[in-house]
Amino acid sequence: MLNKNRNLLVFVILITSIVSCQNNPEAIDYGHDDCAHCRMVISDKKFGAELITQKGKIFKFDSIECMASYYRHTEFTDVQSLWTIDFSNPVMWVKAEGAYYLQSKNLPSPMGMFLSSFANRETAEAMRSQMEGNLLDWQEVMSLVAKK
Repeated sequence: MLNKNRNLLVFVILITSIVSCQNNPEAIDYGHDDCAHCRMVISDKKFGAELITQKGKIFKFDSIECMASYYRHTEFTDVQSLWTIDFSNPVMWVKAEGAYYLQSKNLPSPMGMFLSSFANRETAEAMRSQMEGNLLDWQEVMSLVAKK
């Protein structure tokens, strides 16, 4: 009986630890959550980003450039994933490494680098044809932020 209870306890602890490690981004509480980098209140629903650690800790950002700068300047060894908000569908999260980015002076972002994120290339291209600008991938965004 004691062995059975111990096995049950180990199982419960294991399941709890697995469930507690967050894999996916969580909703930003606009107007209340603060950016982990610049400490401004996150308010624009078409922008936003999250960094999630292996342990499930979530860092929220008001812009792509804030997350990129924070990631670049912080000694993270346990990043699980990076996420951005899809500008064309603000309830959709996109993995940062797979997103398409538009830098357009006609689309100001909260921190002034004019970056917006899109889930697919077609939508990003369509927005670029309307707003003008340059399409970037995640590595190019990181390089751009490094030059700032």
